[in-house]
Amino acid sequence: MSLAIESRFREVEKLVVAAQAKGLDPEVAAYYCKLGCVMICGAVERSVEILITERVGNRSAPQVNSFLKSFFKRGTNYHCEEILELLYKFDSSWGHKFKEFIAKNDQIKSGVLSCYAIRNSIAHGGTQSLGPNILKQYFENSFSLIAELEKLLRS
Repeated sequence: MSLAIESRFREVEKLVVAAQAKGLDPEVAAYYCKLGCVMICGAVERSVEILITERVGNRSAPQVNSFLKSFFKRGTNYHCEEILELLYKFDSSWGHKFKEFIAKNDQIKSGVLSCYAIRNSIAHGGTQSLGPNILKQYFENSFSLIAELEKLLRS
Protein backbone atom coordinates (compact mmCIF):
# COMPACT_ATOMS: atom_id res chain seq x y z
CA MET A 1 0.00 0.00 0.00
CA SER A 2 1.28 3.48 -0.79
CA LEU A 3 2.85 5.38 2.08
CA ALA A 4 0.35 8.25 1.86
CA ILE A 5 -2.60 5.89 2.16
CA GLU A 6 -1.02 3.70 4.80
CA SER A 7 -0.20 6.69 7.01
CA ARG A 8 -3.80 7.96 6.81
CA PHE A 9 -5.19 4.62 7.89
CA ARG A 10 -2.56 4.29 10.62
CA GLU A 11 -3.78 7.58 12.13
CA VAL A 12 -7.38 6.40 12.02
CA GLU A 13 -6.40 3.09 13.58
CA LYS A 14 -4.88 4.91 16.57
CA LEU A 15 -8.25 6.54 17.20
CA VAL A 16 -10.09 3.22 16.78
CA VAL A 17 -7.81 1.64 19.38
CA ALA A 18 -8.20 4.62 21.74
CA ALA A 19 -12.01 4.35 21.51
CA GLN A 20 -11.78 0.74 22.68
CA ALA A 21 -9.65 1.46 25.76
CA LYS A 22 -10.92 -0.16 28.94
CA GLY A 23 -12.18 2.25 31.55
CA LEU A 24 -12.62 5.09 29.05
CA ASP A 25 -15.41 7.49 29.98
CA PRO A 26 -18.44 6.55 27.81
CA GLU A 27 -18.94 10.13 26.65
CA VAL A 28 -15.29 10.40 25.57
CA ALA A 29 -15.56 7.02 23.81
CA ALA A 30 -18.64 8.27 21.95
CA TYR A 31 -16.74 11.34 20.75
CA TYR A 32 -13.80 9.17 19.67
CA CYS A 33 -16.21 6.96 17.73
CA LYS A 34 -17.82 9.92 15.99
CA LEU A 35 -14.45 11.39 15.09
CA GLY A 36 -13.23 7.97 13.98
CA CYS A 37 -16.21 7.60 11.67
CA VAL A 38 -15.50 10.99 10.08
CA MET A 39 -11.81 10.13 9.73
CA ILE A 40 -12.56 6.73 8.13
CA CYS A 41 -14.67 8.39 5.45
CA GLY A 42 -11.99 11.02 4.90
CA ALA A 43 -9.34 8.31 4.53
CA VAL A 44 -11.48 6.50 1.96
CA GLU A 45 -12.09 9.69 -0.03
CA ARG A 46 -8.47 10.76 -0.03
CA SER A 47 -7.30 7.23 -0.86
CA VAL A 48 -9.60 7.03 -3.88
CA GLU A 49 -8.24 10.38 -5.04
CA ILE A 50 -4.62 9.31 -4.54
CA LEU A 51 -5.07 5.98 -6.30
CA ILE A 52 -6.90 7.37 -9.33
CA THR A 53 -4.54 10.33 -9.64
CA GLU A 54 -1.46 8.10 -9.43
CA ARG A 55 -2.83 5.55 -11.89
CA VAL A 56 -4.42 7.89 -14.43
CA GLY A 57 -2.78 11.26 -13.89
CA ASN A 58 0.82 10.14 -13.88
CA ARG A 59 0.42 8.61 -17.33
CA SER A 60 -1.53 11.43 -18.92
CA ALA A 61 -1.20 14.92 -20.33
CA PRO A 62 -1.04 17.83 -17.85
CA GLN A 63 -4.63 18.71 -18.72
CA VAL A 64 -5.79 15.37 -17.30
CA ASN A 65 -3.99 16.08 -14.02
CA SER A 66 -5.63 19.49 -13.93
CA PHE A 67 -9.03 17.89 -14.51
CA LEU A 68 -8.44 15.31 -11.78
CA LYS A 69 -7.49 18.00 -9.26
CA SER A 70 -10.66 19.95 -9.94
CA PHE A 71 -12.78 16.78 -10.07
CA PHE A 72 -11.71 15.61 -6.62
CA LYS A 73 -12.23 19.07 -5.08
CA ARG A 74 -16.00 18.64 -5.26
CA GLY A 75 -16.09 16.15 -2.40
CA THR A 76 -17.98 12.91 -2.88
CA ASN A 77 -19.01 10.19 -0.48
CA TYR A 78 -16.99 7.35 -2.01
CA HIS A 79 -19.01 4.37 -0.92
CA CYS A 80 -18.84 1.32 -3.20
CA GLU A 81 -21.43 2.46 -5.76
CA GLU A 82 -19.72 5.83 -6.22
CA ILE A 83 -16.34 4.15 -6.63
CA LEU A 84 -17.86 1.73 -9.12
CA GLU A 85 -19.28 4.58 -11.22
CA LEU A 86 -15.94 6.38 -11.11
CA LEU A 87 -14.02 3.30 -12.23
CA TYR A 88 -16.38 2.71 -15.16
CA LYS A 89 -15.71 6.28 -16.32
CA PHE A 90 -12.02 5.47 -16.68
CA ASP A 91 -11.93 1.80 -17.65
CA SER A 92 -14.81 -0.64 -17.96
CA SER A 93 -12.60 -3.57 -16.97
CA TRP A 94 -11.80 -1.77 -13.68
CA GLY A 95 -15.52 -1.34 -13.15
CA HIS A 96 -16.26 -5.02 -13.88
CA LYS A 97 -13.52 -6.25 -11.55
CA PHE A 98 -14.63 -3.93 -8.75
CA LYS A 99 -18.26 -4.92 -9.24
CA GLU A 100 -17.27 -8.58 -8.84
CA PHE A 101 -15.38 -7.75 -5.67
CA ILE A 102 -18.26 -5.89 -4.02
CA ALA A 103 -20.73 -8.57 -5.10
CA LYS A 104 -18.66 -11.12 -3.18
CA ASN A 105 -18.07 -8.85 -0.17
CA ASP A 106 -21.42 -7.52 0.97
CA GLN A 107 -20.11 -6.90 4.50
CA ILE A 108 -17.53 -4.46 3.14
CA LYS A 109 -20.10 -2.76 0.94
CA SER A 110 -22.66 -2.37 3.72
CA GLY A 111 -20.02 -1.38 6.29
CA VAL A 112 -18.67 1.45 4.16
CA LEU A 113 -22.18 2.63 3.27
CA SER A 114 -23.22 2.56 6.94
CA CYS A 115 -20.10 4.47 7.95
CA TYR A 116 -21.00 7.20 5.46
CA ALA A 117 -24.60 7.30 6.71
CA ILE A 118 -23.40 7.88 10.27
CA ARG A 119 -20.75 10.37 9.15
CA ASN A 120 -23.37 12.37 7.26
CA SER A 121 -25.70 12.27 10.25
CA ILE A 122 -22.92 13.55 12.52
CA ALA A 123 -21.97 16.28 10.05
CA HIS A 124 -25.55 17.54 9.82
CA GLY A 125 -26.31 17.50 13.53
CA GLY A 126 -28.09 14.15 13.59
CA THR A 127 -28.18 11.82 16.53
CA GLN A 128 -26.86 8.64 14.93
CA SER A 129 -23.93 7.15 16.75
CA LEU A 130 -21.84 4.02 16.90
CA GLY A 131 -19.82 2.09 19.44
CA PRO A 132 -16.15 1.10 19.45
CA ASN A 133 -16.77 -2.40 18.04
CA ILE A 134 -18.79 -1.08 15.09
CA LEU A 135 -16.15 1.60 14.52
CA LYS A 136 -13.51 -1.12 14.33
CA GLN A 137 -15.61 -3.06 11.80
CA TYR A 138 -16.07 0.05 9.66
CA PHE A 139 -12.33 0.70 9.81
CA GLU A 140 -11.53 -2.86 8.72
CA ASN A 141 -14.16 -2.75 5.95
CA SER A 142 -12.82 0.54 4.62
CA PHE A 143 -9.20 -0.59 4.77
CA SER A 144 -10.09 -3.80 2.90
CA LEU A 145 -11.97 -1.79 0.28
CA ILE A 146 -9.02 0.51 -0.38
CA ALA A 147 -6.53 -2.37 -0.39
CA GLU A 148 -8.61 -4.12 -3.05
CA LEU A 149 -9.01 -0.93 -5.06
CA GLU A 150 -5.26 -0.39 -5.00
CA LYS A 151 -4.63 -3.97 -6.07
CA LEU A 152 -7.13 -3.61 -8.92
CA LEU A 153 -5.62 -0.34 -10.17
CA ARG A 154 -2.04 -1.61 -10.01
CA SER A 155 -2.74 -4.79 -12.00
